[in-house]
Amino acid sequence: MSKFKAARTFVVLTACVLLYGAILSPARADCPGDLTGDYAIDLSDLAQLLGNYGLAGDATYEDGDMDGDEDVDLDDLAWLLGLYGTPCPPPEVMVSVPGGEFAMGDSFDEGYDDELPVHTVYLSPYYIDKYEVTNQQYCDALNWMYTQGGLITITDGVVYKYGSGTSYPYCSTTTSSSYSRITWNGGTFGVTSGKENHPMVMVSWYGSVAFCNWRSAMEGRPLCYNLSTWTCNFGVAGYRLPTEAEWEKAAGWDPVQQRHYRFGEHTDGCGYNCLDSRRANYDDSGDPYESGASPQTTPVGFYNGNLHYKVDFGWPGSATSYQTQDAQSYYGCRDMSGNVYEWCYDWYSSSYYSSSPSSNPTGPGSGTYRCGRNGDWAGLRFSLRSTIRFPTGPDRCREFLGFRCAAGTP
Repeated sequence: MSKFKAARTFVVLTACVLLYGAILSPARADCPGDLTGDYAIDLSDLAQLLGNYGLAGDATYEDGDMDGDEDVDLDDLAWLLGLYGTPCPPPEVMVSVPGGEFAMGDSFDEGYDDELPVHTVYLSPYYIDKYEVTNQQYCDALNWMYTQGGLITITDGVVYKYGSGTSYPYCSTTTSSSYSRITWNGGTFGVTSGKENHPMVMVSWYGSVAFCNWRSAMEGRPLCYNLSTWTCNFGVAGYRLPTEAEWEKAAGWDPVQQRHYRFGEHTDGCGYNCLDSRRANYDDSGDPYESGASPQTTPVGFYNGNLHYKVDFGWPGSATSYQTQDAQSYYGCRDMSGNVYEWCYDWYSSSYYSSSPSSNPTGPGSGTYRCGRNGDWAGLRFSLRSTIRFPTGPDRCREFLGFRCAAGTP
């Protein structure tokens, strides 16, 4: 009887989920127990199972038959309760950053005033992309959005939020900017040949946020952003931009040594206080892509220690080797020093560190500029520090500015 009382208790607890209109999506084979497709095993999944409790003879996994006996019963409830509170694993392109404290800010006292004071910040666990979002990834999302109808519009070669006029630019195409690598022929988006795996540039903060929602929708995840107010729901497991704190921890913090690495690189050969040109793409770093028209980006993850090749003069037989060094952050992220600056979620304030919350800070409540992090292909070594910050208007599209996505673990 106690088991049945427990079942009735969970019916009461989870009824609210259904009564308030939870949208139930198909169960995900890549995350057993996530019956509602929200990338977490939570009350909505219990509600889905309990709503079908007692179904016998033809039950499926989507109905809550967790053990495959074609019945939805107490065995299935026990199975699901054993996984309750478990987040789904991230895709392979993301890395996991565990929760905990770190020292945020310029602990070497070598930067600018807006990187001070150094302060202790606690972050809940989260995921972040291993690589910067590529031209091809963004192009694929644009084509998907275009086929949905009424979600984006293209004016003079610039992609805008539909119905916004020119108030909310998302990205440029080659029609509007020579710096863009996204093509548009009037019906389909494409990528300049050879630049498919380079980081997306000429994308605004609005366009980066919109992509996070598009990527979530394409994968069946809940949406983090309200694109009318541009606010973020950090409590769902969709894609979003990392906060400044999340970006900085993933880029430059070593939890073993309890310190930052200068220039944001965790390396054994070079040490924490130096960075040679084989580890990051910055001005005059000498990489094979440092020629021709801007932007002179490198493919994402290029600095992995493998032997690459370049052609000096363009004729057969003139290729010379270019040996990179393995350059990843402690948590396994690439290009968090150099290549492109990256958008973060936060509004920018030069004095924010003096009043920042100590737990999961998300930036000031309002502002004029959004915050960017990292160095870029045209910047100096000094700008590759993991604590450096810079402000720019959310509508600006720049040839040295891209982004990567993060995701929470509700």
